[in-house]
Amino acid sequence: MSQLDHDSMMDRLSGAPLGGSGQTQSEKELEKWQNEKQQLMIKQNREYLESLLKENASTPVKVGQVQVNNGHVFRESFLQAQLKPLLKSDLITLGKLCEGIDEVANNLRSLGVVDNMFVSLPDTPTRSMGGWGMTRNKTLQLTPVFNIAPVKRFYAKTGTNVGNGEGDGYIQFQLKNLFGGGENLVFDAITGTKTQSSYLLNYTMPLMNSAKDVFEQSFYMNTKQLDWLKCDSKVKGATTRVSMQRGKVSHDISWENCWRVLSNTSSRAMDVLNQSGNDFKSALLYNVKYDTRDNAHLPTRGQYFRVGLEYSGILEACSQRYIKQVVESQRCLKLSDSHSLILTNKAGVLWSMNRAGSHVLDRFFIGGPNDVRSFLLNGLGPKSFNASVGGDLFINGGISLVSRLPKVSPDSNFKLHNFINFGSAVPMDRHNMEKTMASLRQISVGCGVGVLYNHPMARFELNFVLPLVVHERDYVRKGIQYGIGISFL
Repeated sequence: MSQLDHDSMMDRLSGAPLGGSGQTQSEKELEKWQNEKQQLMIKQNREYLESLLKENASTPVKVGQVQVNNGHVFRESFLQAQLKPLLKSDLITLGKLCEGIDEVANNLRSLGVVDNMFVSLPDTPTRSMGGWGMTRNKTLQLTPVFNIAPVKRFYAKTGTNVGNGEGDGYIQFQLKNLFGGGENLVFDAITGTKTQSSYLLNYTMPLMNSAKDVFEQSFYMNTKQLDWLKCDSKVKGATTRVSMQRGKVSHDISWENCWRVLSNTSSRAMDVLNQSGNDFKSALLYNVKYDTRDNAHLPTRGQYFRVGLEYSGILEACSQRYIKQVVESQRCLKLSDSHSLILTNKAGVLWSMNRAGSHVLDRFFIGGPNDVRSFLLNGLGPKSFNASVGGDLFINGGISLVSRLPKVSPDSNFKLHNFINFGSAVPMDRHNMEKTMASLRQISVGCGVGVLYNHPMARFELNFVLPLVVHERDYVRKGIQYGIGISFL
């Protein structure tokens, strides 16, 4: 059992601290003392349980049955499939039992069907019985009990999003666990500064009751302002997706069909003028990812690798035929308790099979506060009449040193950030690939320092940036630059 899984197991067995708010100073001091006492009890209980698990990891265990409180909200076939890791063998060890409990709990949480969960082992010997040393050579009869608080079937929320140079407001409706097997239906409506309107209807369900294999069907319609192209885009379509998780490796296969309308507002770029109007796209996409990072937003250790392939031209009505490939890698190194290093690289190529070349909506756009910092959003790459028209090839990357702020707790989500970013995007000249590659090697570079905040839902950055290597076509940003998002270079 890994240390991460072991900690997850111990958290569920130890419970959670209680909290409250006092009105007077004495009440606050009493509450503080009670919280400290509660934390000490939890720590002692956790240490004791850890020692028991370590000493008796090889103790034989027989699980006759598994009890699930509030299990009536699930289909019987679905619930049996989730509990299979605990019932697949008549005789297991205590360590394997803990791994099985973690697997069941993680599967239910990943499907979004439980709001809270507590796992207990009521038949487990306690300290008053002299510990587990008396049972080392005996088979334990255990009945894991899952106390589940299921999610609400209907959920609605409203809010605002700010990031990537735009802000918007949204309303969302969710219907969860529709048929008792982890089926979820979500409707989103968004309007904002750049996204004039966006509607999404998304349905997800596990395949064959497996939390590792998920089917997704979505229907969407959105209208956006593309300031870097000086035009608007309207997209209506549907996407069918199947996702599969196998350990640290995940596979994603999608079939996308959409009707696109490019409306010119003030652009004089020939690509926009020639490609304005209706366009139908039918594409097959495949992504494979390998991820061992300890945190997706701000990792301190681990590796990430992704390869994405896209083929457009599945249906005869498809007007855009091309092959696109993207490769992305990230390596995270923990230098000390206060410093970590993040190295990121990305590259992509778009091979159009149309005589007129690639469509501007399919090209690569780089630059901005979440990408190559110290440049404007999509400010790198080819330009035409002051419009960023994107490239058929791109490469970018960066080195980030994340450090603990002086006189701040090591557990604080606020960090000091030093970085160097680089990138280049160019059009493809098939008749002169040597010239194309020479242009790609004209890298733009920027650096900076700032403060970031790692929230569980997103990452916030406020940086002072300075371009180091700039080309005539680049749109630079000097001084203060802020970024909000879930993915950064």
